[in-house]
Amino acid sequence: MRPAPRFSATDSRRSRPGSLKPRPRAVRFPWLTVVALLAASLASAVPLQAQDYDYRYHTYAEKRALLEAWTAAHPELARLESLGPSQSGTMEIWAVELTNRATGPASEKPAAFFDGNQHDSEVMAGEVALHLVWWLLTRYGSDPDVTELLDTRAVYVIPVANPEGAEWHITGEVTWNPWEIANRERLYGEGRRGADGPSDITGDGNILQMRIRDPDGDWTPHTDDPRLMVRRQEGDAGPFFRIVQEGLDDNGDGTVNSDPPFMRFITNRNYPAFWSSHDGRFRGAGDYPLDEPNSRIVVDYITARPNIGLIESYHTTSGVHLRPYAARPDSDMPQQDLQDYQAILAMAFPITGHPQASVYHQFTTIQPGLDPDEQPGARRGVFIDWAYAHFGAFANTTELWTMEPFVNEIGWGDTPRDEPLFAIPGRYNRPDVQLRILEWLDRNRDDPRLSGQGFVDWAPFDHPTLGEVEIGGWTRYWLRNAPEGPFLQESAVSEARFAVLRALKLPRARIRGVEVTEAGPNRWQVRVRATNEGWLDTSMQQARIAGVVRPDRLRIETVEGAGGPDLTPREFDFMRGTRGGSFESYYYGEWTVEGDAGSEVTLILDSQRGGTHRLHLPLEPRSMDRPVDDLAPGADADR
Repeated sequence: MRPAPRFSATDSRRSRPGSLKPRPRAVRFPWLTVVALLAASLASAVPLQAQDYDYRYHTYAEKRALLEAWTAAHPELARLESLGPSQSGTMEIWAVELTNRATGPASEKPAAFFDGNQHDSEVMAGEVALHLVWWLLTRYGSDPDVTELLDTRAVYVIPVANPEGAEWHITGEVTWNPWEIANRERLYGEGRRGADGPSDITGDGNILQMRIRDPDGDWTPHTDDPRLMVRRQEGDAGPFFRIVQEGLDDNGDGTVNSDPPFMRFITNRNYPAFWSSHDGRFRGAGDYPLDEPNSRIVVDYITARPNIGLIESYHTTSGVHLRPYAARPDSDMPQQDLQDYQAILAMAFPITGHPQASVYHQFTTIQPGLDPDEQPGARRGVFIDWAYAHFGAFANTTELWTMEPFVNEIGWGDTPRDEPLFAIPGRYNRPDVQLRILEWLDRNRDDPRLSGQGFVDWAPFDHPTLGEVEIGGWTRYWLRNAPEGPFLQESAVSEARFAVLRALKLPRARIRGVEVTEAGPNRWQVRVRATNEGWLDTSMQQARIAGVVRPDRLRIETVEGAGGPDLTPREFDFMRGTRGGSFESYYYGEWTVEGDAGSEVTLILDSQRGGTHRLHLPLEPRSMDRPVDDLAPGADADR
């Protein structure tokens, strides 16, 4: 083991205040905006394809500058929109719309939605979502799949749903007043204002743990490796320790980190689906669904875009693609939807290396014999449950980072090698798993891919109020987030590739053939054939059960002076997808139209989740077998 460095309160690389008064938390830095705008201006002057992506963790100002630069460089493909302030009021939640508007507005195309960083510490998720924007913009025109995606579909991305929480995790600094947040009276206890939280007192760029010798402490070193701290058991010989996060007594009340700032501005438990058990004993987060401002912003954004048929929420830890339900068993899911989930998520494994799993069955501790509504461990109010059960989208969560390829070499006790680590209760909190991780880190300590991340050996530190302590433990970019550099790049690239593949599985409603025959003087029989050339149906079965999608419509519109006895739109409950096969299902509409020869009518196939297809049709004899390529696309106002 390498000799541990010794720190003191005076040799930190960051200067500390001389008194124990609370450090100001409400400081705002106008120069950050200047830097961000300058960076955006300089970046936009360079062709986006020529800019290399920096696979590291970006601050809020850096993310905003990148998004502004990228969208400014490709105005025909991307739009950046602020959805309003996050919970502190000092940062905004940003969304990007991506599509080739020359082929139609985003609102009339099947759409996929991606978000990241709903949990404050899961910053890898925000980086993967941010990277997806860059990936699509830099590969449009050269990558056939990306080009097809943005030509035929739309993509919406909210890279960071919890900007304040992500900022604190990345920088270790709080640049807003923790007390000036929405719902503060509920989130802070009496007399607390977020004035005393963890901080990097050694200046090494990490906020680690402090262990303090205490005969009444709850922790003791593991017998096989004293670096690893485990819960004290009866009969243990010691020594014993208290463990707290690295930090000072900022508010002078005699206790370190006694009043940490609130960071969980969006919890992934505050959504309407299955938020509470029937008797109210088990609940999700908040006083009621969507009382968190950030979760409401996300839901409002999605519901305002009914063309969204696929929803992905990036999270971290475990390396798995999770599908609904979180609070109900597979038997409650329509079987066609379940089969579609299993088929599409199975396509991820060769790309990402991650298996798929049901949140309820494989990611939750289920007590045998209890009804799902009575399961105390079931996750309630989960985002993907709402997105699937209430909004009717193909929704899933990806837990991005896993150390399984490094440490799960021979299996874990009764769990065989081919069972993923997430199948083990407690996963990375288990001492036997953490011992294996430490062994791997010791063998690979100098691997440059780690970027200095992993485990910091315990080192003495002269704490101004606690006296002699030791500081060490897991770094922030290891157990829950990938280290910067190659590991982060590998995940971001593989997820971007799967995002493109998956989004191309969305439905695509198209007019495939038109037949026009004369039915008398200035009278025409028009027959239209429509199909869904996409993989998925134009609506999931759950969407139809919940009544959140309307039937697909095929209609005909005539110009002034033309008409017909019955131009009622023809409706189809849904249009079946191909499921990757070579056969398509056809749907027909037929009308009698009155008008002069050569005059035009407009054919419109309108599918809420499958997109809109418009064609101008001249009234003249035409065969159904003739391709529709010669028909001009219908005009719209948003191109």
